[in-house]
Amino acid sequence: MSLPKRITAVAAMCLTALRAPSIAAEPATAGADMPPEGERSEFCLRLISIDSSKILDSQHMLFIMKNKRLYLNTFPLVCSGLKPGDAYKFRTSMNRLCNQDVITKLTYGGQGFIPGVSCGLGMFEEVTQEQVEALKP
Repeated sequence: MSLPKRITAVAAMCLTALRAPSIAAEPATAGADMPPEGERSEFCLRLISIDSSKILDSQHMLFIMKNKRLYLNTFPLVCSGLKPGDAYKFRTSMNRLCNQDVITKLTYGGQGFIPGVSCGLGMFEEVTQEQVEALKP
C-alpha cells in the first residue's frame, strides 16, 4: 500500500473512532444537583478526585473527595472479615472507581501484604457527615 493510501486509511479510522460513542461513557442524567461529571454517585468516582477512603464496617465504605463531598458505598453483600482499620486495595481497569469494582483486604505477612477476602462495591451515594455518624454503632 502506498504512503498516501495509508495516510487516507489511518485518517478514515481516526474519524470513525471520533464519531463512535465511547464504550466507557457514563449514561447521561439531567439535574442541577448532580455531582460533576465522573463523580456521579450512581456511577463512578474519578480516582484523581478521591482524597481518602475508609472502611466503616463489613458493609460500608466512605470516600472523602478533594472537594469535601462524602460518598458512601454500601456493598451489595456483607464483606465478611472486612473491618475498620484494615489495609485494602482496589481493582479497577480504568481511572474511575465504579460499582462492581473490587476491594481486597490486605494482611501484613512479614515480607509484605497478602491478599485476603475480595468484595464487589455497590452504588455510591452522596451523604452528609451526620448520616455517616448515624451509621456508627
